Amino acid sequence: MSKKLILLFLLSGFFAIGQTKNNSKSETYTGRKGIYEIKYNPEHWIQNPQSENWDAEFHDKYNLVNAYFIEYDYFIPEKKLKSTIEEQYKEYGKIKNLKIFKKKLNNIEVNYFTCELDYNDFLYKYQGYIYNGKGGSIQLQYGGQAESIEQNQNTINELDNGISIIN
Repeated sequence: MSKKLILLFLLSGFFAIGQTKNNSKSETYTGRKGIYEIKYNPEHWIQNPQSENWDAEFHDKYNLVNAYFIEYDYFIPEKKLKSTIEEQYKEYGKIKNLKIFKKKLNNIEVNYFTCELDYNDFLYKYQGYIYNGKGGSIQLQYGGQAESIEQNQNTINELDNGISIIN
């Protein structure tokens, strides 16, 4: 009986080590200023090596949700958050149901937003955050058809929680 318990204990230890190694699969994107980094799971998010308007672009493994990250060389005041977000989408149409609220991500308090946009008879949802910190503001936003955002919310939350300030 005691040999079985020891064997069971050893096997459970091996399984725990195997699971830890599996969960440690992550890659890190470091912002151009070296202030922020985003840890992400490459099985869930793929970084686009070429981006024209953003510092970094990611998409989920099915290419249904896109994520965009940028570091600004200025600060976006809280009173201009709404107009800044509306300005980003104006060429695609008028956004609706814009909500901005405080949210804590990895001990960083950000101004999180959600909104919708009707574009070519499809409903798109966008969400993300703007944070004023060292070196200016940063923004990480997600976009996709409404259904894809809803179905991939856990994956979005995972990338959200990957942000951290490099000390």
